[in-house]
Amino acid sequence: MNVMLWMPGTCRGCAEARTAAIGHDLLSRRRPMSLLFRILLQFSGLLAMVCFFIPASRAAEQAVTAGLVPSAGYVRQRIEDSASVLDLRKAERLALEQNLDLQAEVFTSQAAEALVRKGYGIYDPNLEIFLAEGERRDLSNFQFFVGPTGLDTRDFNLSLTRVFSPGTEVSLFYNNRRQNLFTEPKPAINPEYDTELGFSLTQPLLKNFGRTVTEQTILYAIKDREVSIEELRRVALDLLMEVRSTYFNVLRARDDLAYRTTSVKLARTILEENRARVAAGVLPPVEVLEAEVGVQSRERDRLDAERAYHDVLDQLALLLNRPTIPRVAEDRLGQPEVETDEARAFRTALKKRPELQALLRQSEKLEIERDINHNQTLPALDLQASYSHKGVGQNYNESVDFMPRSDLRNWQIGLNFSYPLGNRAAREELNRTRLKLKSQHAAIGQLQARLRNEIRQAIRLLDVSRAKIAAATTERRLAEEKLRILVGRKNVGLGTTRDLLEGEEDLARARTDQIAALADYNIALSGYYRATGELLEKEGIRLQRSEGGLTDQPFTMD
Repeated sequence: MNVMLWMPGTCRGCAEARTAAIGHDLLSRRRPMSLLFRILLQFSGLLAMVCFFIPASRAAEQAVTAGLVPSAGYVRQRIEDSASVLDLRKAERLALEQNLDLQAEVFTSQAAEALVRKGYGIYDPNLEIFLAEGERRDLSNFQFFVGPTGLDTRDFNLSLTRVFSPGTEVSLFYNNRRQNLFTEPKPAINPEYDTELGFSLTQPLLKNFGRTVTEQTILYAIKDREVSIEELRRVALDLLMEVRSTYFNVLRARDDLAYRTTSVKLARTILEENRARVAAGVLPPVEVLEAEVGVQSRERDRLDAERAYHDVLDQLALLLNRPTIPRVAEDRLGQPEVETDEARAFRTALKKRPELQALLRQSEKLEIERDINHNQTLPALDLQASYSHKGVGQNYNESVDFMPRSDLRNWQIGLNFSYPLGNRAAREELNRTRLKLKSQHAAIGQLQARLRNEIRQAIRLLDVSRAKIAAATTERRLAEEKLRILVGRKNVGLGTTRDLLEGEEDLARARTDQIAALADYNIALSGYYRATGELLEKEGIRLQRSEGGLTDQPFTMD
């Protein structure tokens, strides 16, 4: 059995030469290669060659295909249906499509758009129809006449009223009345049909004048919709950040579980080897006890790693709103480089962070409210005008025909002025709005300072993560070299089981630390783009709106 020791960063020829030298040294002693030595040597080469998340060389790929990597059951199972494999891009897409928190925010934004459409209802003409029929009876008591009096009436009125943007209210009306008088002597026309066609106009000149006051409900709804859109972007941004962090933690936990499983298998192999040697009288019985403790300790660590892996898988399934645990692709954690510039990142955050944009939209809404409240402090001065033409007849057709030929015209024009003395309600409402606007400006300034602080923290975390990766890589190489030496010492009888188990544990811990450092770096990189507000853009995610507003799936991916 040929096992080649290979470490990332060394050429394949050097690795082959090193392996050949070790083999020649062992053969020169003319000692048969024991089962324990073969297992330990295989494991040391395995930890160096198998890099699930660091780009591997062709030799490492050959080692994987040769079966040197344990499958670890469900962790490394072969997935025949590639469409069911969940990679990072698919996880992001599923989260944007199926996450319930995001869907709830989409419906909230759609409700805000409905309020905008509702606001334009102020320009809808109002049609009013009035139908009534009645009778009135009384008793007349005059000096020369005592008797019953009364009349019956029948009314049909039609009016159409509409508001225009300057605040103008125009009403067209068409009134009809039939009146039958019971009193003696009866009038010449009885029953009498009265018809009236006309219009009325009311135009505010000071208070309530202007498009802003007229459309205040529309303007408020538009700003609320913009705030809702920014809140939707914030929820999507936080969701994407959480999905990416959870996905990287899944890769970290899966790798840790795989190495813990392999460590348990190695410890059991060492236990079996020690039992055989103790039975042969080569080793003292304490070596078996140490091997048993090593198996139990590593089994405990494996159970903890398995629990952590399933916990983070459940968390990912919850974010994707999936009833089953997703099968995660065999992705490798890389170290993408990014140039950080605090000044540029802060300028970008001022434009793209949804929290800040939401506060700015709320500030704009308060400015509109301030202007409207200032208008309400003015006195009410309304121009009022009306004109109508009437017709009278013994029946309906006669009264209608009489209208254009008669001089029964009615008109009126005038001004209506009103002003509450003191006007404290309007003045204090304006003062309240101004104070709220100052409070909003202070909140915006505080948020801007917090954004700058978040960017600085994200940059520092990236720098620290880079340093951790470098340190963990060096530590792993040292642990690999130490384990190789311990394997040789154990094979020639100079090392103990405890030393070998400790060396194997050091290598597993170093490898886990390296994967953890890579995961932390990728999470920190996502956090940096989250701090600048660019995470959606970097992932090719856009918020699309149609003419009818937001759809149920407003986010698209490139």
